[in-house]
Amino acid sequence: MQKAIDKHVILMMGLLFLLNRSLTYGPVVTFLAALISMELIIYLEKEAVFYGIVAVYVLACFFAPGLIFFLPVHIYEFVYRKKWWGCLSCALFVYRISLFHGAGQILLWIMTVMLAVLLAVRTGQQVQEHAAFLKLRDSSVEEQAKMKQRNKELLEKQDYEIRVATLSERNRIAREIHDNVGHMLSRCILQLGALMMVHKKEETLYAQLSSVNASLNEAMNNIRESVHDLHDESVDLKQAVVEATSQMRQNYELQLVYDMSPQVPRNVKYAMIAIVKEAMANIVKHSNATKVSVMLREHPGFYQLLIEDNGTQIRENKHAGIGLTNMRQRVEALGGNIHFRTDAGFAIIVSIRKEMKECG
Repeated sequence: MQKAIDKHVILMMGLLFLLNRSLTYGPVVTFLAALISMELIIYLEKEAVFYGIVAVYVLACFFAPGLIFFLPVHIYEFVYRKKWWGCLSCALFVYRISLFHGAGQILLWIMTVMLAVLLAVRTGQQVQEHAAFLKLRDSSVEEQAKMKQRNKELLEKQDYEIRVATLSERNRIAREIHDNVGHMLSRCILQLGALMMVHKKEETLYAQLSSVNASLNEAMNNIRESVHDLHDESVDLKQAVVEATSQMRQNYELQLVYDMSPQVPRNVKYAMIAIVKEAMANIVKHSNATKVSVMLREHPGFYQLLIEDNGTQIRENKHAGIGLTNMRQRVEALGGNIHFRTDAGFAIIVSIRKEMKECG
């Protein structure tokens, strides 16, 4: 917009040379020719078009001297495009003007050329500064977006590390309870059983020992259940799947998508881990695939596991058949469905419905 305004100002300066002329078609045609050439350059903006129009215009100046008065409009374009050699055309036409006009008009024309140069330089700098500002703003916005993404990933990583540390601590506590307290209770129960056999005929003492034995067995069962619960909770499904598929990255293009909440029932965890491990083993042994995709996703009403490869030669094997049968048995034991697809590669599709309390 500023460029167009500058050119129209310079064009109006050229009209000053026509004020002392009679109002005939000659000056009007000269002005219209300069205006049309200027507008074509403004709206087409192609360098080849610019050079072509200027070449025609300069040639026309030798036959229509009035066009020289509007030549600063095109000198402006040369300076704006940093084609300084175009300004040399000024020297060619100063002598031409002196043949028809006095020193006053020559001085006015030179001032118009200088104005064109100054406006072109100023507008060019403004455009460059505006472009630099837009680039800086865009890069700033991009950096802010990257920073937010990095912060988000950092927080997710910290949360994940905290969860892994918590699960590891639970596993350690469960192991300590099992190895220490569990063994001590087992020894007490065995010793108490021996005492009961020794004092079996003493009814009063035997009854008391039986009561203690029942309490110890109940405590042992409670500890066993607690240890199992702690151990089950310490199983990280995502980490287990990552470990089960990590070796595949060496020879396959692996895509892993995990979208599950932390509250996955332990039986579902174990089933999915076992299926993923069995599927990876089958791909290595019985398929010529180059790409493997594993997706675990939790939906509002069910859990989904999808394993795909692009293998074209699936070697039938009784061991592979046993593996697929084991997968089906695991899924059906949880009330789920499993399907095997052999078109366009091999795929295992598992869906396990959630319990009512999980859906709620």
